[in-house]
Amino acid sequence: MGLKELTRRLVRPFGEARPEAVTTVVAGNGRTAAQVARRGYEYGIPRGGTTETNQGGGDLGGDRREQLQQLYQVYATCTWSAACVDAIARTVTAGGLYIDWDSDAQEDAKEPQRPAQVRRLQQLIDYCNPYEDMQQLLRGVVTDLEVAGDAYLEVVWFLGEPIAIYSLDAASMRIISDPHGVVTKYVQITDDGQKAYFDPDEIIHISMDTPRSGLHGMSPTEKALLPITTWLYSSGLLKEQMRKGNPPNLHVDFPESMSENSIKRWLQQFRVRVLGPKNRGEPITTVGGGKVTELQPQKLTELQSTKDQARDEVLAVYGVPPAQISIIESGNLGGGTGDSQRKTFLTNTCAPVAQLILEKLNFHLTRRGFDIDGWTLRLREIDMRDSLVIEQIRDMRIRNGLWTLNRGRADIGEPAVDGGTDAVLIDRQNLVLWRDIAVMSQAMIAKSAAPGLAAGAQVDGVTMQPPKPVPAPLAAAPAPPPLPAPGAPQESLYDWRHYLIEDDDEEEQYAYLDRLRRALATAA
Repeated sequence: MGLKELTRRLVRPFGEARPEAVTTVVAGNGRTAAQVARRGYEYGIPRGGTTETNQGGGDLGGDRREQLQQLYQVYATCTWSAACVDAIARTVTAGGLYIDWDSDAQEDAKEPQRPAQVRRLQQLIDYCNPYEDMQQLLRGVVTDLEVAGDAYLEVVWFLGEPIAIYSLDAASMRIISDPHGVVTKYVQITDDGQKAYFDPDEIIHISMDTPRSGLHGMSPTEKALLPITTWLYSSGLLKEQMRKGNPPNLHVDFPESMSENSIKRWLQQFRVRVLGPKNRGEPITTVGGGKVTELQPQKLTELQSTKDQARDEVLAVYGVPPAQISIIESGNLGGGTGDSQRKTFLTNTCAPVAQLILEKLNFHLTRRGFDIDGWTLRLREIDMRDSLVIEQIRDMRIRNGLWTLNRGRADIGEPAVDGGTDAVLIDRQNLVLWRDIAVMSQAMIAKSAAPGLAAGAQVDGVTMQPPKPVPAPLAAAPAPPPLPAPGAPQESLYDWRHYLIEDDDEEEQYAYLDRLRRALATAA
């Protein structure tokens, strides 16, 4: 932001509306609006562009404010519309908004220290404005997207950075643009005629997909208007039927002699004495030859079936499985389990809405607002899996080496242990360090190939080691020489000297040698 724009923001009184329009917008790739100007036209924009009083036709047609108010009334009146919208809003925002280091785009897997801009953005998330927190703000955004198709957030700037974020009523917002769809201003016009003007950088506009493009999105509530209307009329008819005590459809044949006043009086008495829950079961009586006949019994089951059919159509448009709004239908073929329905709900319904919001927030706040690179805003997902399933997955990851023991302990909040940083492979019987897996692999291959190698077969990658030479059997020891008689010269004991025991007298030595000679002779 240049010095001129910064000065203009500082000298403008806080909260004052700015009627001037910003005609030069810098694109995200650093190019000016003139360089990226388009030639085509957006659908629904009148000649000369949109104004405060003429927002164009579009798919809603007529007065957009009136149409959006009708959509909000439909949301508040139809039970299933409100249930679907609330389920989507609660699920998308359940984990809250947080700042995450974009490790996928970085080489280092370790999260660095947060820079000052990231800390300031975190402060904005923690305190977005004095009246709302970020959870309420985002939940309102999802609700506006599902009902009106558009959501608006007001961004308050100070010294070139956002310092507050406020929600805006989608029904009161107007988009001022040229015929090509380039937005030059946003205007809020309340029911009392109050007006507030916003520059494009002061509004975060999030819109749902629309089949013909345009400035405004198409909400699921607008797409489901037909089944919602059917459900409302069926509910109203059932309500009136129950309010009257579910009376039968009757044909009354009055006698010709009965006057018109008498017929009116009989009808009034019928409403008082028969209609209504408290008169349920009261008999219908006539005098003077009058006749009452039941045309057909009330078919409340068909009326309820019509409501159920309309309900299923509403759920299909919103993309909400029955189990997510407490509709449990046993034996429903193709319905799937609760877990499969939730996975479908998260993937096909909640994730696209969350990405729409995150793309806008990251562009307006992370990049344009605080000039942050390498960090992104994310919506945390709530893990709804069973505790046993989560523990089994942790155990599986540790056993196959995807996680180390310390990684698994850190995941459950336990301190690290010595040796817990080495990844291991655990099978049914063995535990092997992953750094020794190559040696273990060669050993397993050699063990499996041993019978074939012994039979002379050739196995790729395995060679037979030559057998170690087996020593020849020792030759039989020759018979020891005869033992000389006591008192013989010492030279005759030469062959026996290595058997003599020192410090023994001559008699004991000869006795020992005699026993030794007999033992050697027996062994030979």
